[in-house]
Amino acid sequence: MTRLFASAAPVFKVDGETRGELARDVLRLEIEENTEGLKTLTLRLLAQGPRADSRAEGLLHIENSPIDFGKSLEVSIGRSGEDRVIFKGTISALEAGFQEGSEPEVVVFAEDKLMALRMTRRCRTYNDVTDADIAQAIAREHGLSAQAEAPGPTYDVVQQWNQSDLAFLRDRARLLQAEVWFQDDALHFKTRGNRRAAELTLVQGNQLIEARLRADLAHQRTSVAVSGYDAFQRESIHQPSGTDVLAEEVSEGRTGASILQSAFGERASHRVRNVPLTSTEADAWARAELLRRGRRFVTVTGVTNGSPSMEVGSRLTLERVGRPFSGGGYYVTRVRHTYDLTHGHRTHFEAERPTVSEST
Repeated sequence: MTRLFASAAPVFKVDGETRGELARDVLRLEIEENTEGLKTLTLRLLAQGPRADSRAEGLLHIENSPIDFGKSLEVSIGRSGEDRVIFKGTISALEAGFQEGSEPEVVVFAEDKLMALRMTRRCRTYNDVTDADIAQAIAREHGLSAQAEAPGPTYDVVQQWNQSDLAFLRDRARLLQAEVWFQDDALHFKTRGNRRAAELTLVQGNQLIEARLRADLAHQRTSVAVSGYDAFQRESIHQPSGTDVLAEEVSEGRTGASILQSAFGERASHRVRNVPLTSTEADAWARAELLRRGRRFVTVTGVTNGSPSMEVGSRLTLERVGRPFSGGGYYVTRVRHTYDLTHGHRTHFEAERPTVSEST
């Protein structure tokens, strides 16, 4: 039977119990994540109405309320059969807002389990480890399981200097162009090729209600080099990386580096902020930096009419957006699900790919 009308309103659970009053009073919901991890929630609620413990109206969601610090909060959204849990986390902040002529509001803030890493600051030394080993060690410290798939060099010494565990893990991930997130009760530390998420096709004028796409050579390079000094071998390190590193991620189309070469000639970059101690480290960092630049040749910011299954890591195919930008290969790097009483569910996203399509 075809459903002519279906609700896409969010469903809220506090400490595992469905709370219909939150869905009743929601004014705006925002849930956001990106490739660096830590999914966050902001829930704005109407705070004036009949109280459950009294016939009179009063202030809701802030007095004698199930909403409290440290309680778990779960949110699902989507039409029946397409609904999906898009947030699981812990309430970390509460806010009350009052303005003359307007109803009072309560705002609830929550974060996923990476909040524990954000709030833990350390000084520590790691010996003879990979970045994946570091991710697993940090996960164990917080009682979490870890899924770490990020091939990279083994370091003699890595030091964490008065950084939060999350900030430190993000720094390690950037060196390899790995990504950090929490999902299925596990800390994930993986390079892009090892991340799995939903694949979606978005048609401009249908699911895709707003989009802005850009192919930009400003930060493209034909090569990247990393330099340092190997104290054991007593020799300098200079490790260049060419555009061949993008080959595994490109099946068709023209890369930014190839267009840059033909339009403006050789444009090399020399990375100096990180100093490798071995040629293996230099090679891994140079490749990662070229990947970072190459992947962002084409960028898109867009809005859909509600895509519950979209998450960071989703692969997109875009249609009816012009020949250079049409097709697959887009990788979602940021997602923000919103719900309000005017527009209903909307999904705001950012995505990138390394190529423009060939002209016909």
